[in-house]
Amino acid sequence: MTARIIGYILVFLGSTYLFFMYDGQIWTGFLILELLYPICSCLFLRHTGRQVSVRFGRFPAMAERGKRFSGTLILKNHSRLWSVKYVLRAQVRNGFSGQPAPGIEKSGSATGTAASSSRKGFFRRKTKAAHRIKYAPSELSPFEEQKLDVELDSAYAGTVEYRLDALVLYDMLGIFCRTIPLGERRAIGIMPPFELMPLEITRRTREFLADADEYSTEKKGDDPSEIYQIREYRPPDSIHSIHWKLSAKEDSLMVKENSLPMGCVVLLWVRLPLADASSAGFNRLLEQAASLSITLLEEKCIHMAAWFEEKSSRVIKWRVSTAEEVYEWIWRLLSTEPFRNEELEKTCYEEAFRGVNFSSIVVLNADGTLTVNGGTQELLQL
Repeated sequence: MTARIIGYILVFLGSTYLFFMYDGQIWTGFLILELLYPICSCLFLRHTGRQVSVRFGRFPAMAERGKRFSGTLILKNHSRLWSVKYVLRAQVRNGFSGQPAPGIEKSGSATGTAASSSRKGFFRRKTKAAHRIKYAPSELSPFEEQKLDVELDSAYAGTVEYRLDALVLYDMLGIFCRTIPLGERRAIGIMPPFELMPLEITRRTREFLADADEYSTEKKGDDPSEIYQIREYRPPDSIHSIHWKLSAKEDSLMVKENSLPMGCVVLLWVRLPLADASSAGFNRLLEQAASLSITLLEEKCIHMAAWFEEKSSRVIKWRVSTAEEVYEWIWRLLSTEPFRNEELEKTCYEEAFRGVNFSSIVVLNADGTLTVNGGTQELLQL
């Protein structure tokens, strides 16, 4: 735009010089038109700024890491008289760190849907540092609607924020422009891969009794507070297991079997202190959390995922016993923000799990490392 304005000023100075050097009404007319043009341009841009709208069309809420996903932007010129040239500016940011999103690749095109015309234009590649998108100039005919297809590809799991920065409108000669701030945004959750990992479940964990409100319907246990089933006596059943009232009624010895509590025997504690937080670390954390959770489920190990949420000053707990719950808690974790107050996190953790015992506690750290019961292991054993 600066070059166009400089060119306009040079043309105006040249016309002024010719106006004083030569007689003739043509130079007077040129000078008057050049003086009136900025005013007309201002009025035109003010009018078209009210007539052009930008909104999100179809845009995904979730995508997979490393796979392309697409969305749609819709631009419409509500004016029935004037065409308008425009440039759309947007940017992509990492929702976890607030920094420009790493590993983003983009491609796309804009297609007009007017009855008599269609246009395509590709946006220019962003600079590596700013991660900003500047779409190639295009034009909206009177009462035309254009759909702009946007394709993205994130190398990191987490949350990617696509934000519309501004719509730049140009006058008819493309000399002056008006920038309209937009600020609309969409957040896309980038899910990590859910892959099985090497893991050994020890006998201690498999036989660990955890308090629970639910009991197994397929396996007996040692909790006398709930009966799993009643069956006929078979040696060497203990005499203490005989249900005497029912035995008298059935006129044969009946034995009661205790239930197995379906409690959480393993705790996955996710720590996200701001001092250690990074996009790369959060990506590794999500990958480990997803793989560990789905592996525990494959081993029929009910577990609990939990993390500290600073804005509500509480611990978020998620009991995981089905595949759907694995995806649900990982999806919920995508929008988690790093915390600053580590003392408050420690206090909330102690209050949330006071009197609760687990066979193993796995701590998933913000830098992508993990510890089991306070120590590191090459081959995970829980």
